[in-house]
Amino acid sequence: MSKSLYWFIQLSWGLPLNVIGGIIAFVLICKGNKPRKFGYAIYFEMGENWGGVNFGGFFFVQKNASTQIKRHEYGHSFQNLMLGIFMPLFVNIPSAIRYHYRNYKKAQGHYLQPYDHFWCERWATKLGDKYYKG
Repeated sequence: MSKSLYWFIQLSWGLPLNVIGGIIAFVLICKGNKPRKFGYAIYFEMGENWGGVNFGGFFFVQKNASTQIKRHEYGHSFQNLMLGIFMPLFVNIPSAIRYHYRNYKKAQGHYLQPYDHFWCERWATKLGDKYYKG
C-alpha cells in the first residue's frame, strides 16, 4: 500500500477517528510536542507508563515507548482503514473498556490474561507486525 492510498482512505472512510487524532495532534504541537513518523502514521510521545492509543493515522504513546507498542498502535491504523466509520463501535470502545477494566483488576492483584488475548488487540498486533517495515 502506498502512503497516498493510506492517507486517502484514512481521510475518507476512516475520517471520524482522524478528526479526533488531528485535533489532539494540533493541541500537542501548539504545546511544543513534536510529531514523529512511524510507517505512514504520525505519532506523539507523552506521559509515562500508560501504553498508547490510536486515532486513525495518528497515535499517541508513552515516552520512550517500545517498538512493540508503536507497531501495535500502527496496526490499529490499518484496522481503521478496513473498518472505517465502524472502528469505534467494533474496536475503540471495546478496547477502551477492556483497558480500564484490566487496570482495575490489576490494582486488585488479579491474574490477567495476555493483552493480545482479546481479538481486536491480537489483530492490531498482527497488522502492525505485517505492515511496519522499520
